[in-house]
Amino acid sequence: MSKAWSIAEWMKRGGLLLAASSIVWTGCQGVLLTYKGAKVRDAYLIALTDGTQKSASYQSPELTIEYQWERSGNELQLSGLAKFTPRIRNNFNMIPSFLLSVFFTDAQGRILEDRGIPTPGSDDPNNQIRFSEKLLLPPGTANMAFSYSGQARDSGGDGKGSGGGITPFWQIPIIR
Repeated sequence: MSKAWSIAEWMKRGGLLLAASSIVWTGCQGVLLTYKGAKVRDAYLIALTDGTQKSASYQSPELTIEYQWERSGNELQLSGLAKFTPRIRNNFNMIPSFLLSVFFTDAQGRILEDRGIPTPGSDDPNNQIRFSEKLLLPPGTANMAFSYSGQARDSGGDGKGSGGGITPFWQIPIIR
């Protein structure tokens, strides 16, 4: 059997698709989803005035965040407590994944940078999530806005984690 015949046979059996998929997948590894340049809806913008310290609350259908921030030059101290609303707590018994982020925007609400806020993991939707982070602000930062994504799951009632489905939830306050 010739080497050329073996390659041709391999390609007929799906090898070409596998090779093409591998090339595309490898090429996309360096591409990260970014919101840089997108505009945040005005209602979600939180003005970050230098030398100011504030406490406030952010409310969405799935999450309430009670937070404090203090800006000093190009640094922001951000801390708070995130709690899942009854919409999540009363309908699901597990949160297998949750990511809290903050968008830093210019005065026009255009995203300069988005940053993940480290939060301790919690599978229980009844647990409160504390966070505290000192963040370096990108030049031109005038506002911030919260964003999050996660998955909620109902274990199916058997207590063993089987059954039930995963329901994604998110709040990404950008204008398309």
